[in-house]
Amino acid sequence: MTAAAVTLVSLLALLSCGKEGGEDNPPEYGKKPQEQKDTASTPPGTDTTAVTPVDPASVADYSDMVLLYGYGHHRSPYSWGREYTDHYVFYTDRTGHTDWLFDAFLFLEFMDPPVSGGAGKTFITGYVWDEDYIRKSANQEDWDNLIKYYFVKDTAIDAIDKSVDEGARLMGKAPAYKRQIVIGIPEPIKTEDPFNEYSSNTYWGSVDGRQLNFSSPEDRITAVKWYIDRCREEFAKADFKNVELGGFYWVAEKSTHTADIIARIGNYLKGMNYSFNWIPYFHAEGYTRWKEFGFTYAFMQPNYFFNDTIPYERLVEACNDVIKNDMGLEVEFDGKVLVSWGYGYGGRLRDYMKAFKDYGAWEKSRLVYYQGSWAVKWLHDSSSAEDQELYYDFCDWVSTRPYRTKLNEQ
Repeated sequence: MTAAAVTLVSLLALLSCGKEGGEDNPPEYGKKPQEQKDTASTPPGTDTTAVTPVDPASVADYSDMVLLYGYGHHRSPYSWGREYTDHYVFYTDRTGHTDWLFDAFLFLEFMDPPVSGGAGKTFITGYVWDEDYIRKSANQEDWDNLIKYYFVKDTAIDAIDKSVDEGARLMGKAPAYKRQIVIGIPEPIKTEDPFNEYSSNTYWGSVDGRQLNFSSPEDRITAVKWYIDRCREEFAKADFKNVELGGFYWVAEKSTHTADIIARIGNYLKGMNYSFNWIPYFHAEGYTRWKEFGFTYAFMQPNYFFNDTIPYERLVEACNDVIKNDMGLEVEFDGKVLVSWGYGYGGRLRDYMKAFKDYGAWEKSRLVYYQGSWAVKWLHDSSSAEDQELYYDFCDWVSTRPYRTKLNEQ
């Protein structure tokens, strides 16, 4: 690949930045999300383990969780501190009043492309930088490096913790409850080459001196438990002041490759009172069975923002669908929201704000927010009056949600 080609691919990746089910970035080559409709019956291979009931009082709640991608070497900046996280923990409105913004922060990554020193590995089946460039599944060392990335001093989780301190200083009070940290769990991909079912199943690593074989569901679960326990270990050592480890997130956005293991992972997390979160793309395989899979909270991606040929009715359909299936919703936008970038998709973000208000999600439901790399910060920093107006309207929309009152935030 030429330098020019790499630059172009890098720019496109920053704009889409991790949406497996986006209409312009289908989850598998040549296959659109809407073609993968769910079915009512349980398919062969589904883990039929009885799901442990959730006691709502035992799991930390949140109202607004923002997705924060990091670790992949295609992202810029690679490491980030309070100069970024401040814009997600609190904001100052048009009148000069400072208030809390998001109350939960999802740390996740889908891939580490072979650019700028990246390992050329993927953390999820079917999600690649370039089919000719990423041909290997992330192994145990890659999983451990991802964990270490999240716990570097003054960046990532530590930066969130210190941003809460700064917000409390500006407002003269701490938040009503600790900010929640949710950590993405890499998919234990069955084969070393995710596009070759005949490649090695023993590529990942070992636990307690035994090499794992990912053709075995039990060994894949063992690897996930190892990852969860490593995250818990690092979190305990960090001794954060303002944040707590509230739960984990399943990065695979459809059930196709992991239906045989999800329920047992959910039970493991519930046994420790962690939430288990999932954000399938629009009508992804398995989305109606999220409770059967053992998830605590599930949110649908409408996948509306990214393609301006998709009509507003997509949002209406998504709103009605989540009511039927007892799910939450994801607000979606990225750098294309900025007028100053030459796209001006701000109206499509406003469509989410309108539809979610009209159909009750703004008032009654948890929400999650995909915003590309740093679109909230980019809106804040923009010199465009239209971008600034959207920034304030969006932050006000988030911070004044009635669901916050339920958590005693206002």
